[in-house]
Amino acid sequence: MINAKNILKEFKSSFGARYNAYESSIVSDNKSWFFLAKDGSKKYLFVIGSSKPFELSELLEEFEGKTIGTIKIDGSDFIVGKADLSFKNLKLLQKIFSHLKPGFCGLKPSFGTGDRLGIVTPAHISSFSSREIFPYLCQQSARELNKTGRSWQDVISDSLWGVFEAGYKNPFGADADHVKEIEDLDVAIKNGFTMFTIDPSDFILTGADSQDKDKISKRYDSIPEKKEIEKFYLGKKITINKKVLEFDLDSLKFVTASYFDAIKHVVKCYKFIEQNKKDNFDFEVSMDEVDSAISPLAHLFIAGEIQRNEVNFHNMALRYPGMWEKAIDYIGDIGQFSHELKMHAGIAKKFGSYKLSLHSGSEKFSVYQIFSEESDGLFHIKTSGTSWLESLRTIAVKNPDLFRNIYDYAVKSYEEEKKSYHISTELSSIPDVGKFREDKFDNLLDLKECRQMLHVTFGAILTATKNGNHIFSDSIYKTLFANEPLHYRYITKNIDRHLDLLDI
Repeated sequence: MINAKNILKEFKSSFGARYNAYESSIVSDNKSWFFLAKDGSKKYLFVIGSSKPFELSELLEEFEGKTIGTIKIDGSDFIVGKADLSFKNLKLLQKIFSHLKPGFCGLKPSFGTGDRLGIVTPAHISSFSSREIFPYLCQQSARELNKTGRSWQDVISDSLWGVFEAGYKNPFGADADHVKEIEDLDVAIKNGFTMFTIDPSDFILTGADSQDKDKISKRYDSIPEKKEIEKFYLGKKITINKKVLEFDLDSLKFVTASYFDAIKHVVKCYKFIEQNKKDNFDFEVSMDEVDSAISPLAHLFIAGEIQRNEVNFHNMALRYPGMWEKAIDYIGDIGQFSHELKMHAGIAKKFGSYKLSLHSGSEKFSVYQIFSEESDGLFHIKTSGTSWLESLRTIAVKNPDLFRNIYDYAVKSYEEEKKSYHISTELSSIPDVGKFREDKFDNLLDLKECRQMLHVTFGAILTATKNGNHIFSDSIYKTLFANEPLHYRYITKNIDRHLDLLDI
C-alpha cells in the first residue's frame, strides 16, 4: 500500500543512515510525495514518485534536483529525488500546494512572530496549532533587514520552508513590517507579502518641535487643506465611553501640524499597494514610533483623515501611555493604560471597527489580558526579539564558549546599537559574564539588563566579520542546527507564555 507511512518507512530503511526525515512535512499531489529531511548540516526537499512514467524526471529537473536512488513499495520501484530549499523551489511548491501561500487576515485577532535567524517558524507554529488566532508566521521590519543583511525574499522563503517542514495547513500571514519607503513595498509585494505595516514616523512632528507654538502654526498654515480640515472637525462633538471629544482651533492645529504629512505618506503607500497587489492585503498604520503617548483626540484625527482619504486599513498601532522598552515587561501605570486603551478601543469601533495593534509586544505580560479584553478581540500583537533571545538561551546551554564570546562582543557594541531603540539599560549596569559559571549562563537571559543588551545588538552579532569571515553567525547556526529539538522547545514555550495570557 502506497501511503505516507510506507513512503517514510522505506526512505528511512534505504537512506536513514544519511538523512533524517521531518515526518510532519510529507504531502502528496496524488502523483508524487514531497517532504523535508536533513543530513548533518543542511535541510533538503525530497521528492518521491513512480519510476515508470517520465513525469518525475521532468519534475526533478524543474526543481533543479537530482536522483539519489530508489525505494521499493509493493513490488514497484520509486525514484527518490533531492533538491535545495531555494526560493525558486518554494514557488514551484506553492503552485502545487496552496496552503504554502500566506493570506488575508482582516479583523480576526492576530499575533506576529518575528524570526531574525529565519529558522524557528516550526517552533512558532507549535504554539498556534490549537488556538483560534491568526498567526503572522512571517514578520520582519525594514530596520531588521538592514541590521542583518537579509532580504524580503530571504525572510518569506525561510518562513515558508518552515511552514512546509511543520506540515501546517491553516491560514497565516506575511507582514512586511515598519516599511518607510515605496521601494521596500515594491519588493515585498513581488515576494508575496500579504500585510504591509507603514511607518510614517519620519513625517511626524515630534520632540521639541512639537512643543514650539511658532513651528506648529507655521506648519499648519502651510497646509493647503487647512480650511477643509477646519470645516470638517471644528464644532463636531463625538462621545466615546461617555466622554465628549471636541476639537478647538488650538488642538486641531496641533494634531494637524503633527500628523498631516505622516497621513499623506500613509495614503501614498496605500495607493501604491492597491495598484500593485493583485490579491487582498492587510494594511496597518504604525503611529507608535513617537516620543509621547498619542491622545484619543489625536487618534480621532488620524483615523478620520485616513478614512477620508479612502484608505481601507485593518490595524492601527498607537503609542500608548507608559514605557514600551524592548525585551522586558511594560513599565507604567496599568490603570492609566487601561483607561486610555478603553478610549482608543471606543474610537476604533466608532469608525467601523479596526484592530488596535501592540508593537514591542515581547514580554509585555502585564498588559496582555487587558489589551485582549478592552479591544474586545480586535487586536494584533507583534513580537520579534523574544525568539532571538531564546535562540541565545539554547547557545548558552549547549555552547557556553560561543555564548561568552557573543556576550562580550555585544557589550562592546551596545552603546552604538542602542541608539536605534528606546531602552533604559546603561552599559555600567550590565553584569560581567566572567562572574557567572558556565552552567548558569542561561540565567543571564532572565536579567533585564542582559536581555536588552542582547536584544538590540543582534545585527552587530550576526554581521560581525574578521578577515572576510563571520565571527559568530556560522557557529550560531551550526549550534542551533545540532540542538534543534531543544531550540524549538525553548521557542515554543516562550511564545506559549505570551499567547496563554490572551485567553485565545
